[in-house]
Amino acid sequence: MSKNQVDKTAKDEDQRLYRDYFNITDMYLIQYSYDPDKKGDDKNGYIIFIDYEYDLDYVDLRDNGDKASEISGAIAKLQLAEAVPTKHLPKDIQLEFKRSLGIGYIHALNCQFEDIPEIIDNAQKYLKERNREFSRWLFLGSGFPAAIIAFLAGFFMYISDYFNPWFFGVVFGILGAFVSIWARYGKIKNSGFGGFWLHLLECYSRIVIGVIFSFIAMVAIRCHLILPSIAQNDELLAFILASFIASFSERFIPSILEQITKDNENNIGSEA
Repeated sequence: MSKNQVDKTAKDEDQRLYRDYFNITDMYLIQYSYDPDKKGDDKNGYIIFIDYEYDLDYVDLRDNGDKASEISGAIAKLQLAEAVPTKHLPKDIQLEFKRSLGIGYIHALNCQFEDIPEIIDNAQKYLKERNREFSRWLFLGSGFPAAIIAFLAGFFMYISDYFNPWFFGVVFGILGAFVSIWARYGKIKNSGFGGFWLHLLECYSRIVIGVIFSFIAMVAIRCHLILPSIAQNDELLAFILASFIASFSERFIPSILEQITKDNENNIGSEA
């Protein structure tokens, strides 16, 4: 910025002065130290900041002497820790991650190297946990509209006295799949790096599989393979119950298929 220009984006006079001194444009200041009386080639000091691209940066105008190589090595470790994808995360999480690494820059520029590995480790743990939380949020947020639509469809069918068991089975198959996703909320291990579309695809794949499982369960009821006593008294209730369980439990349908296979093998063996 030239001397004749005035930084109109500065929030106050202090920000305008240090921006002009170090010739930078910061979004978030972490720390600075400088002597405003020293000008031109005599400038001395440092500044650590986050720019508008959410990148951590610094300017060091000091002569660090024999400590320069150690400072550069420590900064390189911090820059390596920063070089991970974060653009998919909300801005406040990006800012907090960069701010936590910025503490490491403060230690590095003040030659306090012993705490830097712990600072990096804590920042990486923070980012890992936020990625998992964001991934879980994407899963639940992706499946929630389908669950709401299924619930409303079931509700309107109920108040309209439209009791087609197959439709109700599909509705509760979708609801069961969503409840399954919700129940596994704390166990989801995705990193969040895949972004919205990958999470959307995986979420709805689970819902579609849940609907397929619910159809298999309803066919099994019609074939008198499961819930025969309930189906005899109330087929709609049996369809609802079996569809929900089938889409919720990953082992329900496989266990039925295994039992059918086992019974078939036993029948073949007895005939032989």
